[in-house]
Amino acid sequence: MRKTLSTSTTVQGIGLHTGKPVVMTFHPAENGITFLRTDIPGAQPIPADVCHVGSTLRGTNLKNETAEVWTVEHVLSALHALGITDVAVEMDGPEPPVTDGASDEYAAAFLQAGIKELPAEQPLLDVRRKITYTSGNIAYSAEPADKLTFHFVYEHKHPLVSHLEYTLEFSPDNYLNEIARARTFGFEEELEFLKAHGLAKGGNLENAVIIGKDRFLNERRFPDEMVRHKLLDLIGDISLTGRRLPPLKISCKGGGHKHNVIFAKILLGNQEEKWG
Repeated sequence: MRKTLSTSTTVQGIGLHTGKPVVMTFHPAENGITFLRTDIPGAQPIPADVCHVGSTLRGTNLKNETAEVWTVEHVLSALHALGITDVAVEMDGPEPPVTDGASDEYAAAFLQAGIKELPAEQPLLDVRRKITYTSGNIAYSAEPADKLTFHFVYEHKHPLVSHLEYTLEFSPDNYLNEIARARTFGFEEELEFLKAHGLAKGGNLENAVIIGKDRFLNERRFPDEMVRHKLLDLIGDISLTGRRLPPLKISCKGGGHKHNVIFAKILLGNQEEKWG
């Protein structure tokens, strides 16, 4: 069944990339997940679906003709993990609070507000055969399975994170215990470039794992925290299908927001009812 919040709840802080303070309020709703910029006169709610992805530069950004919201993947990831399909989000700034760089604070706020069922079913993502997508060294696949699992392989030229992989057997409890606390991450050598281009203004050692030349600059919550966070992002981006996920094995090697969204569109375009 579709689900929403029992009561409204608020999360506030600064955005990861903009560094701007924002108050984000989540209200019970019955028309899907929408984001409304209350700081823009005349702004209309932006539906959280693949059709409204405006860009994927260092995050997943949604837009319509009246407004744009940045970096929504952590919020969407927590909502999807808890089965929340309908919520009206109001925010007085361009980007959700980065909180601790993960999705656990959002999940905690939703759980405290309470979750209730709605008298309608969420459409199912109908996948009856293996669906793949590749781009260079990046590869995705989704295929029917006995249970819903996500598998991610992260590879990088940096020796500290050269090869990391993780498999999550998806359930709310497993997500909260294994994924929700995994923070965003970045490389020390990139920070100056990002800040010079107006990004990562709100990032710091409290809300991101920073990888230096030969050491981690802060303590990790998990030895493989980086690949767990990539899974967190993938779950948020895949939720933009607006569909309930059946038992599937979803695998990804080397992907990011751009390719997550492309794969979500491919999954929607390969629905069985369209071709028999």
